[in-house]
Amino acid sequence: MASHFDTNFVAALLHALFVIQALQFSHSKASTNISCIRVEREALLKFKQNLTDPWRRLSSWTGEHCCEWEGVECNKKNGHILKLDLNNYDYGSERSLGGKVHPALSELKHINLLDLGSNNFSGHLPNQFGNFKDLESLDLSFNSFSGPIPPTVGQLSSLRHLDLSYNHLSGSIPESIGRLSNLTWMIFDYNRLDGVVNELHLANLTSLDWLSLSSNELVINVSASWVPPFQVSIIDLSSCKVGPEFPNWLRSQRHISTLFMSNASISGEVPHWLPNVLSHIRILDLSGNMLKGDISKIIGEKTPQLSAMLLSRNNLTGDISNSFCTLHELKLLDLSKNQLSGRLPRCWGKSVPSLRWILLGENKLNGPIPSSLCNLEILKFLGLHKNGFNGVLPECLVKLDLHILDLSDNLFTGKIPPFTSEEFEVIDLGRNYFTGDIPLSLCRFPHLHYLSLAHNNLSGGIPPCFTNFSQMRANSNFTPSTWAKSIFTPSTSGYVWRPWFPIMVDMKGTSREFTSTLSYLFSIDLSSNALEGQIPEGLTRLARLQNFNLSRNRLIGKIPSDIGNLTYLESLDLSNNKLSGEVPPSISNLGFLSSLDLSFNSLSGRVPSGNQLSTLDAQSVYRGNDELCGAPLLKACPRDDHNDMDRRGGHNMNEDESHEGDSVVAWFYSGLGPGFTAAFLGFCGILHFKQTWRISYFRAVDRIIEKLLIVKMVILLWFKRAFQF
Repeated sequence: MASHFDTNFVAALLHALFVIQALQFSHSKASTNISCIRVEREALLKFKQNLTDPWRRLSSWTGEHCCEWEGVECNKKNGHILKLDLNNYDYGSERSLGGKVHPALSELKHINLLDLGSNNFSGHLPNQFGNFKDLESLDLSFNSFSGPIPPTVGQLSSLRHLDLSYNHLSGSIPESIGRLSNLTWMIFDYNRLDGVVNELHLANLTSLDWLSLSSNELVINVSASWVPPFQVSIIDLSSCKVGPEFPNWLRSQRHISTLFMSNASISGEVPHWLPNVLSHIRILDLSGNMLKGDISKIIGEKTPQLSAMLLSRNNLTGDISNSFCTLHELKLLDLSKNQLSGRLPRCWGKSVPSLRWILLGENKLNGPIPSSLCNLEILKFLGLHKNGFNGVLPECLVKLDLHILDLSDNLFTGKIPPFTSEEFEVIDLGRNYFTGDIPLSLCRFPHLHYLSLAHNNLSGGIPPCFTNFSQMRANSNFTPSTWAKSIFTPSTSGYVWRPWFPIMVDMKGTSREFTSTLSYLFSIDLSSNALEGQIPEGLTRLARLQNFNLSRNRLIGKIPSDIGNLTYLESLDLSNNKLSGEVPPSISNLGFLSSLDLSFNSLSGRVPSGNQLSTLDAQSVYRGNDELCGAPLLKACPRDDHNDMDRRGGHNMNEDESHEGDSVVAWFYSGLGPGFTAAFLGFCGILHFKQTWRISYFRAVDRIIEKLLIVKMVILLWFKRAFQF
């Protein structure tokens, strides 16, 4: 009986399950075939008409079933459109949609979304946002929207994610934003917004987790006693005016993992409570302010999760020798341009095994580089310039797989070690006291595009194997590096790394800092050493060179005749050497050349002319070369003197002959005046001293006068008779 009951129960149960599954399948089938709402379909078509779509991404937007269109998702029960996802996910590519957002989209009243991001939409944001009562996510980032943020955004009561970053939006942020109690992301960075952000903008944002307003002209003005209603994880207020005091409202925050407040006009002392706020910090950027105080007030045992620390361009002081031994997660360290002192820590390696970036330039650090630094096996970027470091570089340093090494402006001595990394792109060892020859190991770096060994005591010749710098050749497949610094920029897809590594470059007679454009600079500077020998002919293969400086050495021989092959050259300095021979005519082919110095050598012959050289006509370019001649120098070439004589004796002969008669007449009249004067004065002198001559002269004059009077009377009688007739 029991078994029969069990059998019937199982059969009934299986039958019920079959019926339920059939009903579910039929319902699912019916749901997938549901048609979208006509008004909403027409709204999408109007939206499409305004767009440019070069890749035909919206080619499926035809027919009645809009729920099957690309990027469209509908409610399976009632057919209302729930999501519109047209994010390009490849900003700047040809797949971008363009045009303006049609107001008809306001008909999608049931829509809840991630998304027109990473396209090329333009125009003002529509003012009909208030219709989207169910909207939870609005992403219009990485477009070209302009104009103000509509106040109706404050009516989106369900909104959780709002990303308007990387557009051209202007004006102030509407205070209605402060009503969005469900908002977790408010990302407005990289726009043209201005005005004041006060407590009303943030009053009811109780769910806020991500606040990003950076790279605008905003002023954050809240009272020192204000306590925010939220606990955020990510804050980015870089380039906003937050100061002058360190914002006291941060004191209540306990979950901050990312804090960006660079260039925020903050000054004064680091507050004593800051380490408590940073107990969960992973990325910290307070660079470009005027913060004062000891570095230990910011970092140490209370920041064990710190991954990236950027505190450059402040007035921080203190000794860093023991500050980093507990930062086991640290990957990026930038404390450059402060007032830090003391020696480098000796706990590198085991304590910070993940460290890839070290930037400590422009401080007051001293002492040798500890050998423990060589334990940083994945270190890629080391910048220690403009400090007081001294001693010999540790030999183990050559084993590091570095991309950038900047040890310039220190007191290092000894020989340059034979580095082995083939990943080197930038090496700057200038302004030290290195001695010996230039190591041939430098020739192994095919990716090297910046080399400075200037202002040292190096001797020997320039290695001909520098031609191995294949990145500098004309036929290289150059692609700019994607390494560089990152100021990590928060985005909805993670953190954007932005190339940036500061290098001071002497170029065109001035010193200039290169940062984001460093990966595009091609330069060799070996100036102010004791280098000898000739300039290797093969260096002219490095056609991508923009800056080439060999000045203040002891180089001899001629300037390479094909120097004109360096077609990208902007600055060339070969001054203060012992170079001889002529200035190669090909130098006039350097179409980008804007700075040239060949002074104080033993060059001879005529100065080339034409093309770009006509703009470099200062005599200082060639001074100190006594055998040079021709413009712009005042010294004429011997051949020019001979040609002038030929021109005067040959080319001008016909002109002289054509004017020969005029010359004779001019000579006659020029002599007639003085001759007449001399004769008249002589005759008067004789009359004065010879009485007989004087009596005869006056008698003769009287007879002439009498005859003239007779002639006068005859003429008058003739006129009288003629008149009477």
